[in-house]
Formats: sequence, C-alpha cells, structure tokens
Amino acid sequence: MRTNDRTRSGFAGHRQLPFCRIGFHRAKGQALILACICMLVFCIGVLVLFNTGQVVNKKVQLNNTADAAAYSAAVQQARAYNMVAYLNRAQVANEVAVAQMVSLHSYMNYVITGARNAKDVVQVIAIIADITIVGAEIGAALQEAVTALNEVKSVLQSTRDAMQPALSGLISVLSGANVAYSGASEFLLAEQAVEIPLVVNSVIKANTTGASGSNDKPASLSAKSLVLLESQMLSARSFVRRYRVPNSTSTRQPRRTADADRFENVVMEARDGFSKDRSHSMFFLHRQGGTDLVGYNRWVAVDTMNLYFHIPFVIKKNVPIAWGGAAAIKYGMSTDFRRLAQPGINGGRGWKAPYPSDHATYKPYGDALNASKSRAGATAQMVLKSPATPKASAAILRGYNGLQSYNDVANDTSRQYASRTYDNDNVDLKVGPYFTVLVEQGMADVDTSSNTHMGGPGDGSFVDISAPDKAQNNKMTALSSAQVFFSRPHELFPRTSDDNYRELGSLFSPYWQARLVDTPAIARTEVFGADMIP
Repeated sequence: MRTNDRTRSGFAGHRQLPFCRIGFHRAKGQALILACICMLVFCIGVLVLFNTGQVVNKKVQLNNTADAAAYSAAVQQARAYNMVAYLNRAQVANEVAVAQMVSLHSYMNYVITGARNAKDVVQVIAIIADITIVGAEIGAALQEAVTALNEVKSVLQSTRDAMQPALSGLISVLSGANVAYSGASEFLLAEQAVEIPLVVNSVIKANTTGASGSNDKPASLSAKSLVLLESQMLSARSFVRRYRVPNSTSTRQPRRTADADRFENVVMEARDGFSKDRSHSMFFLHRQGGTDLVGYNRWVAVDTMNLYFHIPFVIKKNVPIAWGGAAAIKYGMSTDFRRLAQPGINGGRGWKAPYPSDHATYKPYGDALNASKSRAGATAQMVLKSPATPKASAAILRGYNGLQSYNDVANDTSRQYASRTYDNDNVDLKVGPYFTVLVEQGMADVDTSSNTHMGGPGDGSFVDISAPDKAQNNKMTALSSAQVFFSRPHELFPRTSDDNYRELGSLFSPYWQARLVDTPAIARTEVFGADMIP
C-alpha cells in the first residue's frame, strides 16, 4: 500500500519513522566579557607595577640624595676646619720666621761686637809690641790685623744697618698676615652657618631635578630638618672656640692665661734649633744664646760669649768677649732693651715644653742673662746696656703685632677614648659634629599613574582605573646623617710609639674628614617625634 508520507526504510516488520533534520547553533559574545575583565586586571597590574617602580626609583633617589646632602654638609664643615688648621699653621710658620730674623739680627750684633773687641785687644797688643825693639815686626803685623778687623766690622755693620729696615718690613708683612689669618679663621667658622644650608639645598636640587619633559619636581629639605640642621650647626660652632691672647704694648709681664699659653707652647716648640738654644762651651770659652717670645707681644734674642777661668782660692777671671741682642716689638712699645729683655719668658723661669716628645726646660735666652752665675753676670750687664754697636737702637726691629687670638677645638669636646685603635671607627658623637638631613617630596610630585592621568583623566568623563598613591602625610622622605671626624692617615704618618692610640683632633692639623653614620636616636626623635603622636 502506498502512502503520502515520506519514510525512511526500517527493519522488516517495523514501522517506518518520519525523517527529521538535526541542526547545530553557534554561541556569540560570551568570551568578550572575560577578555574585558582580563584586560582590566592586566591594566591595573601594569599601573600598579608602574607605580611601584616609580615609587621605588624615587625612594632610591631620595635616599641617595639624603646621603649626598648630609655628606656634603659634613665635607663643607671638614673643609672649614682644615682651612682654619692651615691658617693656624701659617701663623705658627710666620712666628717662627720672625724668631729666625730676630735671631739672625742678634747674632749679627754679637759678631760685630766681637770684631770690635777683638780689634781693640789686638791693637793694644800691637802698641805694646811696637814699644819693644824685638817685637816691632810683630807689632806691624798686628797692626795689619787690626786694619783687617776694622774693615770686617765696618762691612758687617753696614750690612746690618741695611738689613734692619728690610727685616722690619718683612716682620710687618708676616705679622700683618697673622692678624688677617686670625680674623679670617673667625669669619670662616661663622660663615658655615650660611654656607651649609646653601650647600645642602643645592645638592638636593641637583640630585632630584627631573629630566626634560618629566613632571617630577625637585625634592626639598624638610622644615623640621632645617631647624635640626641649624641646631647642629650651633653644636658644630661650639665644638671649637676662640682662644684669646692678651694684646698690649706694655713691657710688663702680662697676666698668664691658659688660652695664650697653649699657642705660646706651639710656637716655642716650633722654633728651629738655632733659635731655641745656641749655647755651647769650649774649655774656658762659654757661649750662651737663644730667642724667646716674651709677654706674648715681642720676640727677644740675646747672644753672649765670655772667657771664664776659675781656680778655687787662686784665681777667677771673667772677661766679656762678645755680646749682642735684638727685639721685634710693636709700634709704640718702649725701645729700652733692658726692659724688653728682663726678666725673660715666664717671669724669668724659662719655658718648659709640655709635649711627650720634648720635656726639656729652656732657660731664658739659653741662660745668657743668668746673673746668678758669675761667669755670665758681667757679659749680661753689657748686653742689657748696649745690645748693638754703635747705638742700642740698632737692635730694634719694628712692625711686630704680637701673638694673635686663634680658634681650636674646645677642651671638653675633643676627647676620644684612649682604647680606640685605628681599626675601631665606631660612631662617637664626641669626635666631631654631625649633620642630619631629611629630604622630602610630595606624592603629587612623583610621576605615578594618578599624577600623569594614565588611568583616566580624573574629571569623570571616563572610568578612572588609576591606582591612588598613599604615604604618611602624603610625602616621601629619606633620612641620612654624616659626621666630621679627625684622622691622620696612619699609613702615611706612622707613629714610632703608641701605635694603638688615636691622635686627638685639633685645628692645627688639617686631617679632618667626613663619613656617613647611623642617625643618632636623638636626631630621629627630633625629626619624627611629632609624627609618632597619634
């Protein structure tokens, strides 16, 4: 039987089923949502990574800047200390040069007097020889010697008379330079209160100024750090002090002061051997001489020679042979050599060296004026009365301004522990002043995504996906400290003894250096104390 339905053949005996078409439908739009979510997460990750890199880079930059600024402040102070040390050493060198000129002038007067006395003695002997017939030829030869000695004396005297104004001029220059050095030292130390903040700010600006096209703004010195820096500069100023030296035109012995004695000791120790003591004896000839700084305001030199022959209970002879003196004095000071020379340094007691390498006691002028010894008494009176030939004024050199006031480390702040060796460089606040610098920069000035509008314009016209920046007080900071300390290079200047001990710092040795140190707790408290309060 035929039907109208379309059928598919089936198994025999079974009914045929109607044909149907099976279709497949494709999904569209579901993956786009996932892709957008992944892209958003990726963008946020990129922004976070970018912000982290910018912040870390800025933090490293601020740390390096703080180190550089603190170190520069310490270097600036160390340079000032070293410059003052050079000026102090220049003063010492000029004082020693004045002492040498006075010594030379005194020795010239001594030789002139000796030549004159020798001429007189030889002339007397020649006259006696001429009286006798046998000694006539000897007398003639001695007369020629007298003529030669007289010519020598005349040449020496002319040379000395020409040297006197020249030496006075040199003394005026050197002593005037010491006055300038003394004032410059005081000004240089006071100037650091202005110079150090300028140096710190210039270093901060130079290290944090962004490249061309960058939105970065230079960092700045924190206001709290500026206040702390000012207080630390006052501490650095108190680390050294001004040592005053009495300055007058009086020939009387001034009141001794510890401040003046410190500088006097340095100058007296720095004298050359000829100026210190030029005394020696040979058989019956006794020669005494030396140059001393008297009353802080004049250099005086005395030279004597006498023939001393003494046999107890038999004979005693003391014959002055030669003498001479010189003094470098201030304008307006008395030219009486007796008043200038007596009683000598330290009231006539002499000068005792207070240094470990030199404990000697030097008598005034090499003991040339020690009247208690009969062998020196007669010659001492001669030189006090007539220090130069033909007139006493030839012994005076003018233009000296006296020992000047100076700057040095304060006595109570220069202590370093004796057990500290050159290998032990732990921080000790007493070895030198330190400076703390806190560099800060607002987060708004850092090139992060929120400040460059990388996540959106921020005006609501688009979705803003920027990652906001968070920091305490909305600022990034970096803290660093540096210290000034004294250290003579041990490798270049090995000590022959006490190698395990450090040398105390002073402003007479230009070996002040700078180093970065851990910020002391007191400085941290002063800087961050207000921020610790909730």
